[in-house]
Amino acid sequence: MVEYPMTFDEFIQRFSSEDQCRDYLYKLRFPEGFVRPNCGNRKDWGVGKTLYECARCGRQTSVTAGTIFQDTRRPLRTWFTAIWRVTTQKNGASAQGLQQVLGLKSYKTAWAWPHKIRKALVFSGREKLSGTVEVDETYLGGKETEGKRGRGTENKELVIVAAEVKGKTTGRARLKLIDDASGPSLRLFIMDNIEQGSGLITDGRLGYSGIEADGCCGGQSRPISR
Repeated sequence: MVEYPMTFDEFIQRFSSEDQCRDYLYKLRFPEGFVRPNCGNRKDWGVGKTLYECARCGRQTSVTAGTIFQDTRRPLRTWFTAIWRVTTQKNGASAQGLQQVLGLKSYKTAWAWPHKIRKALVFSGREKLSGTVEVDETYLGGKETEGKRGRGTENKELVIVAAEVKGKTTGRARLKLIDDASGPSLRLFIMDNIEQGSGLITDGRLGYSGIEADGCCGGQSRPISR
């Protein structure tokens, strides 16, 4: 399996056509060659741009099924270019920049794609944070009016952040967009991302109260020292 290109020149050479992108996905999906799960057959032929049909049972398999490319009307090379920009830009790829580079007519599409790509990059089976973990929330999306936390933030996104405290350094971290800073939202994030028995450092927000009693973490909880 050829490794993913490390420079943009290599990227252009590797994924300049739909066939190259499709073949790359094919090798990712069938690293040891095509095998149809229901019959074990190893022979297939291409049908259309992304479909492969089993020569024995006639069932079709798509290389994009179950991925962010499924049911897309956009060329795979456009998606691959978007992925390259999102994963290689030091400060992230803005929706406006992505729209210009890819020639997307819809800003909504340019805004949604990076979210889909970043979500796909998350390994669902990763280990939870542990030890002493600091948790806090913040609004992203522009300057917030002083003294109006949570108000006048219609165009902002609320993000909750959890980071392991390793002495004077920071260990692993988790971030997530949440609808609000209510107790249920905060506790669900903690349950999904922090191991039982870990110590929490929070800002003392009311939503964090009762976390130990609910069994969401099980460790000692204390306010952040500002």
